[in-house]
Amino acid sequence: MKTTPLPSKRFGLVSATPAEYLVRQRLGRLSFPGRGSAAWVVPGLDRVFLIPSSVQSAAFLADQITVENQGVEIGGFALWSVADPARAIEAVDFTNPVAGLARVGEQLRAVVEAAIRREVANLTLEQVLRQRAAMTDQLSDELAGVAERWGLAIAAIEIKSVQVLSNQLFENMQAKFRDTQRLASARSAMETDEAIARARAADRETAAARDLAFRVAEIEREEEARRQEIVRDQRLEEAKEAARREREVARLDSELALVRAREERQRAALAANEALLEIEETLEARRFRTEQLRAEQRERVAALDDAIARRGIETANLKDRGRLLVEALPDLFAGLKVGTVNLGDPALVAGMQALVRQIGDGGTANQK
Repeated sequence: MKTTPLPSKRFGLVSATPAEYLVRQRLGRLSFPGRGSAAWVVPGLDRVFLIPSSVQSAAFLADQITVENQGVEIGGFALWSVADPARAIEAVDFTNPVAGLARVGEQLRAVVEAAIRREVANLTLEQVLRQRAAMTDQLSDELAGVAERWGLAIAAIEIKSVQVLSNQLFENMQAKFRDTQRLASARSAMETDEAIARARAADRETAAARDLAFRVAEIEREEEARRQEIVRDQRLEEAKEAARREREVARLDSELALVRAREERQRAALAANEALLEIEETLEARRFRTEQLRAEQRERVAALDDAIARRGIETANLKDRGRLLVEALPDLFAGLKVGTVNLGDPALVAGMQALVRQIGDGGTANQK
């Protein structure tokens, strides 16, 4: 348990440390300046108290019998501190802080031991050994009222040890515990072996499933490869067939083009023959027309020759008559005895002169 020394002075300016409450009493009235504060103390008029506020520890050790009438000893400690100096100074005399803290610790220890005895009396030995947390919670609840009345704050209550007072009972409990532990260990070993066997079986099943899945995947891959190969072969055959069809179509197109060209040439030859026939017919018609024209021309020429011959005859006859007339003119003019003939019209004169020349020319020609 921590101790706090007495204040160095009781009058004048008295100061408290940060871990102390300063309480001043003047003429019977208390004032509480607070933790770590200071106050003027007048001798004969004031009294001053320094109450430690640091955490204190109170150890406890309590023995009690359980429901099965088995003795146990429980040891531990409680951590507490002064939280309300007004209530604390009313419950405990802090003229000497060390003695005041000791009295509070003793009272808390007695209260905790009494509470432990009441608690253990209603529990079995197994519960006492196993349920320490429940016990500490119950002790904290029971001490809360006491701590509030004394102006204290319980920081923690901890049970450090629980000891069975009967060595034989403890040995029996240990034997039972050891047997239980041995049984649990054997059961655990069996369960472990079974778990290992299950795990190994599961591993084997997993491996078998994995191998099966791998084989199935391998078969699927092989089937997929075969399908792809079949598809490639089909596509290759289709491409070859398409190429063959294209070549066949190209060949047929070429033959069709040749046939069409041949037909076109034949049509052109027929057209040329027809044109030649038409030309020949036209030439024949023209030859026929030419022959007709030539015949007509020959007929016209013959007619013209006949006409010319008749004109020649007529002209010859006219010349003979003119020559006769001319030959008779001198005699005629001589018989007329006219010295000058006045024809009057110049055109008539010119005509007569031409006639005389022609007659003269004709006569000359005939003489020749």
